[in-house]
Formats: sequence, structure tokens, C-alpha cells
Amino acid sequence: MRQTFPLDSALGVVFALGGAAILQQALTMQSLPGMNVGPGLFPSIVGGGIAVMGVALTIQGWIVRVTPEEEVPPLVTWFAVGIVASLAASILAMPYLGFLVAGTLFAVAVVLMSGGKWLSAIIFSPIAAAAIYFTFTAIMRVPLPRGLLG
Repeated sequence: MRQTFPLDSALGVVFALGGAAILQQALTMQSLPGMNVGPGLFPSIVGGGIAVMGVALTIQGWIVRVTPEEEVPPLVTWFAVGIVASLAASILAMPYLGFLVAGTLFAVAVVLMSGGKWLSAIIFSPIAAAAIYFTFTAIMRVPLPRGLLG
């Protein structure tokens, strides 16, 4: 039987190399005077995470082989389209509504699309948006759009 290179492993290698390239570029960013955190921190975290998960996907692709008999889920689903559309809408609305309002609305949409109830969405979303806002503004000193809340 002919051995083939698993598709998951190929994608894992692509993600690992892409994450490593992002990490390499982020580490070259110079920090601004008077800032506790430089502009390369977040890209470094993301690039490192992508690289590590790419390696994990590569290894998993070799260990867990998908046979043609297994039903493969579709790549594009209504959930994926909804998440991308919600993200795009929140990015467009954020300069006008501000991070707290747009982030809360985005989180509500994600909770509801994930099958959550309205009550949990209303409780979770403002807490998550406020925690993210506090982390970026107070801890990392990254300004976020204020919008309606001025």
C-alpha cells in the first residue's frame, strides 16, 4: 500500500512555518519609549501560538489518519459564516460604538450562534467585553475605541 502525506500534516507544516514567520517579525519590533509593553507582544503571542498549534496539527495528522470512508464535515458552515459576519460587523461598528458596546454585541452573537440561551448571553457578554477592555487598557496600556461611551 502506498503511503501518502496526510492533508492535516501538510496544513500543520504551513501553519507552523507561518506562525514562526510572524513570531520572527514580531520579535524585531522595537518598543516605544515609556511603554511597558511593546507593539510586538500580541503578534509574538499569536505567532507563537500558531506555530505550536501547527506542530501539533502536523503530529496529529500522522497519528490519526482519516480514511476515505469517514464522513468529512463541510469546511463552510452557517456557524462559520455567522462568526465571520459577526466579526466583520463588529470591526466596522467599533469606531462608532466603541469596544465595550461592539464587543458585547459580538459576544452575544457568538453565544447565541453556539446554542446558548439569551440569559447566559446577556450575563456573559458584558463581563467578557469588560475583562478584555480592562486587560488591554489598564494592564497592556493599549487604547481601544471608546465610541458612544466617550
